[in-house]
Amino acid sequence: MPFTPYHFGPSGFVGLLCRRWLDVPVFVAANILIDIEVIADSGFPWYPDGHSPGWWFNGFSPGWPVHQIWHFHTLLIGGLVGAVFGLLIYYIKPFRWCCEKSMSLIGLPGRPTLLSMVLAGLLGSCLHVIIDSFYHYDVQIFWPHKDNTVFRWISGGKWSNMAKTQQQVLLWCRIFWGLMFGLYGLLLSFKAKKTRKKA
Repeated sequence: MPFTPYHFGPSGFVGLLCRRWLDVPVFVAANILIDIEVIADSGFPWYPDGHSPGWWFNGFSPGWPVHQIWHFHTLLIGGLVGAVFGLLIYYIKPFRWCCEKSMSLIGLPGRPTLLSMVLAGLLGSCLHVIIDSFYHYDVQIFWPHKDNTVFRWISGGKWSNMAKTQQQVLLWCRIFWGLMFGLYGLLLSFKAKKTRKKA
């Protein structure tokens, strides 16, 4: 994805929809975590060719493909990284408190569990990988299998279809932004009705 914020729509929608089983802040944060790989690839000259200029030069690094340096953009490694992330957030109390507080601030309080945070990290990172596999040819989603099976399936194996596919992915990400806000409004409305009934 050209910018991580595109992931917020799908991740926010799925997180809110499954908030009983998944910790929403961890689910969304895991989507951001995966793109650390892209930032590292763009900004640090540590490739075998020894002459990567980094992002400050021209925004392109001529080393390994941008989504393959640590294999975060794979279901295997990305899912593992996300699960460990959720585990750490649960056991580092200030971070866990921040997750609880952020949900209270948006009017949807809840108490996260170890399972909800680990699952949120695992599934949040996997959602990021799946979305990127539609958009980027170099995502090795089923690594150690090196081909992007999803990209080839969607684009029909033709580079000429790549731009159209990418436009469709961005459109759906924008649609999910709208769906996320709509779902959030409904959840607040249901909560308000329950509160009135109790009163």
